[in-house]
Amino acid sequence: MIKKLILLFLFNIFTTLGQTDNYKLLLVLQPQHILDDNKEDISFAFGMRILDSDYNGPLIRLRKNSDTNADAQDFYHGDNDIVDINAIDAHAGSETLFVVTWYDQSGSNNDSSQTDTNRQPNFVSNTTLPYFVGDGTNDVLIVGTSIQTLTENGKNGSVFGVFFATDRADTVSGTASGRNRWMSHINWNGKRTYFAPGSCCQNPGRWFTNDVAPAGSLNNWDQYSFVRRDVPLDATTDRRILKLGGVVKRDLDYNDAFVVH
Repeated sequence: MIKKLILLFLFNIFTTLGQTDNYKLLLVLQPQHILDDNKEDISFAFGMRILDSDYNGPLIRLRKNSDTNADAQDFYHGDNDIVDINAIDAHAGSETLFVVTWYDQSGSNNDSSQTDTNRQPNFVSNTTLPYFVGDGTNDVLIVGTSIQTLTENGKNGSVFGVFFATDRADTVSGTASGRNRWMSHINWNGKRTYFAPGSCCQNPGRWFTNDVAPAGSLNNWDQYSFVRRDVPLDATTDRRILKLGGVVKRDLDYNDAFVVH
């Protein structure tokens, strides 16, 4: 089974309202969410909004710059399904907020967190597009479960996300030890997008080509999909697939090399 690792900063599916003739009958359909009835084989799912209708936990844990981690507070979603910005702003006042924990909504309890206050990303309060951003040097949130477990020893794993690249040094998700890596990047140097799904953990773990048209840009929300999986009906061959904005940029056998520009 292919493992899915979902990171969604924003995903909109709206509640439907209807009014019937003069009776003013208000019909409300329950909102649907991306993980409803679709949680099998998911290692983790993070979002700034609710991804599963059955999830009742917090979305994120934030620390004010004057506080310690022990003083950090959890925040849930508001009526619009997005993390409750009003509650966050009221708590923050004029202080800067930092992300301590981004909670896993998949039910697998693979929360991502950072206990080192010098490496916690900065949370950006926005009523419609809340997000957090690192310092471009060492800010990172960590999932404690090993990459081998999350991706079935590197063989079957996917990263799906909606991201906003603020510079050309963004590491999206993964792990690395030297050239041994299972990792994806967006808008790396020269606006390249990399996918290096190593076979836990073989050398080399990354590849380069220069034959793909530009994909992705700075300061722009876009959808990214990175997939490594067995070829259906042929477990002896696996594929690496990279999609940007729903468009397939690469769909190659594992030994083929690629990086998207």
